[in-house]
Amino acid sequence: MIYKECIDKCFDCVKACDRCSEEGGKNSKECRESHDMLTVCAEVCALVGRLTAKGICCEEIYDLCAKICDECVKKCNKIDHAYAKDCADAAKKCADACRKCSNDCCSEKKERKVC
Repeated sequence: MIYKECIDKCFDCVKACDRCSEEGGKNSKECRESHDMLTVCAEVCALVGRLTAKGICCEEIYDLCAKICDECVKKCNKIDHAYAKDCADAAKKCADACRKCSNDCCSEKKERKVC
């Protein structure tokens, strides 16, 4: 099953993390210092979005994405910058969507083995 909301939230998070890392990093020391965490979050979200779009339902990757997004939210909420606030909001929505997909995958895996 393809979960459109999860795909959309993952790619929204990718955009927000990249913007915070690159554009925010030009004007904010805190954003610049968070570059590695933002890059990891963006890359994991991109992977999860792409796999989900291909119909791959894997509880473990959704859980990983949610965990990384939760860490991103914690870090970005401490930064006083508009891009960091946007990133925290997008990461929170992505984490919530991934948790929902993870729970759905558990019930689907009983019917078909995916991951």
